Amino acid sequence: MKITFITSGHLPKDDRIYYHQARTLTDTGNSAEIISSKQEFSGSENSVGFNCFEDISLSKKDKIAKFIKLLQNSKPDIIICSEPLTILAASRYKKQTDKKPKIIYDITEWYPSKKFLAGYNSGLKALRFFKLLIFNLMMAAKADAFIFGEWYKGKPYRFLFPGKKFLYSGYYPDLKYIRYREPGIEKELLRLSYSGKLSIEKGFGNFLKTIELLTLKRPGLKIRIKIIGWYDSEKEQKIFEKMIASFPENVSFKFYPMQDYLTFIELINDTDIFLDLRSDDFENQRCLPIKLFYYAALKRPVIFTNLKAIRKEVDISKFGHLVKPDNIETISGLILNYIDNQTIYNRHCTSARKLAESKYNWGAIKDEFTEFLQKLIEE
Repeated sequence: MKITFITSGHLPKDDRIYYHQARTLTDTGNSAEIISSKQEFSGSENSVGFNCFEDISLSKKDKIAKFIKLLQNSKPDIIICSEPLTILAASRYKKQTDKKPKIIYDITEWYPSKKFLAGYNSGLKALRFFKLLIFNLMMAAKADAFIFGEWYKGKPYRFLFPGKKFLYSGYYPDLKYIRYREPGIEKELLRLSYSGKLSIEKGFGNFLKTIELLTLKRPGLKIRIKIIGWYDSEKEQKIFEKMIASFPENVSFKFYPMQDYLTFIELINDTDIFLDLRSDDFENQRCLPIKLFYYAALKRPVIFTNLKAIRKEVDISKFGHLVKPDNIETISGLILNYIDNQTIYNRHCTSARKLAESKYNWGAIKDEFTEFLQKLIEE
């Protein structure tokens, strides 16, 4: 099989596309190529081809034309698209060629998500929402099949397109990339990390408030924090920087820009407990956090917002807790309980890794992925 991935929203070495899907295909004797419009990059690594470009100065029309031209060069059997715009390019290419490749829509995000609506007033926001929604559904209708990253994101497509074939393919990591360090939480030192967008909605405010309460409950506790991400709002940046500046000397912060997949895994490897305290709004409730499975593979306990999507697919009780994200009294208490009761801490660490090894890993589902593609071609 010759498979081309095209994306307008992910970098060339996206962890799902490159490290898991594409490399699995080349490892099994197939051909895989990635076309991304997020970064200028070409060549081949681990037998995966890259023909990527930077789209900042391109109009949508020009971007689509660039995608089509690159597809004409690659002539794939299957095109796996990550966004509606890439389906439009793939469908136009399909009309031009006798080969008639299959088009798959790999759905890992809500579309349109709230990030596409930010900055609009209520009237324009509603108009933009319906415009993007209709475009997405029109493009989904052009797809031959779907891949769903999780149950809730697949629900509307299963309902609207009951005749299309689909595959659930989770966000589980390939354990060969997860070289974890043995956990060892200390009584007087707590190591934490935060990654992603530094915003109230993503839980950075709840994270800082929890740290603040920890300093009051346990004044002698040293806390070392790695922040890997970016500020999305100048207003929120000023609020957070003021909070950070007010912390006592026993709390230290080290900031990093976003990292590539393998560097990111190594950077967070010494975290004692992973926190994710994003807001529990409608969209977040139905989004399964990808990093949850990385944290389990790193053999660490987790404290996550009590999300509907997590309850649907993962039994957190074996290696962590689900909480109301702004209940910092409860969250700080759970953290201190891990420090004070290392038997519980070690049990959750062991359970996290066991679940990763037995269930939540790419090795357990990768054959289903390749078999799905093969059957699609044979139809």
